[in-house]
Amino acid sequence: MSEQKRTYSRVEAFFPGRLRLLAPGEENAVYQGCFGCDAAQSAALRPKGANMPEALLDFLETINSKLDMLLSLANREHLESTFPVAVNIVEISGAGLIFTADREFALDDRLELVLFLSQFPLQTVGVMGRIHRRDDRAGNSAWAVDFTSIREQDREAIVRYVFQQQRERIRESKQWN
Repeated sequence: MSEQKRTYSRVEAFFPGRLRLLAPGEENAVYQGCFGCDAAQSAALRPKGANMPEALLDFLETINSKLDMLLSLANREHLESTFPVAVNIVEISGAGLIFTADREFALDDRLELVLFLSQFPLQTVGVMGRIHRRDDRAGNSAWAVDFTSIREQDREAIVRYVFQQQRERIRESKQWN
């Protein structure tokens, strides 16, 4: 029996995503990120040493985050048309994921996914992958995907998500003990 060696921790999850199947020979990702969907991006825009009152900077950041939210909602319609298949992510790590969907896939199907790690504030990541296994989850097909291409910032966001989920589960287990 072979022993699996994992590079990344994984966690059970339940959040939505969208996918599109890649055509043979297609290598380039359509999804290039969502500006304003990551709170860290907005915080990085605050001017250093600006000669403005803190209250005004706070107000402008609030307005900026609200505009980012409106833009990301408008962007969601575009994502749904470009990535036509709705999926539910049931397990994730920095190296891959498992999802369920209302349709069947084939082993070795190549696909591009957009994952909605957080709805508010909206945080999305894009990955390209290959289906390498079909599982059965509560009588439904679940598809295991290995990431074949992922931007480093998206992998870091997934790893942060996994660690956050693990911390929450540890806290919950300590409360019940």
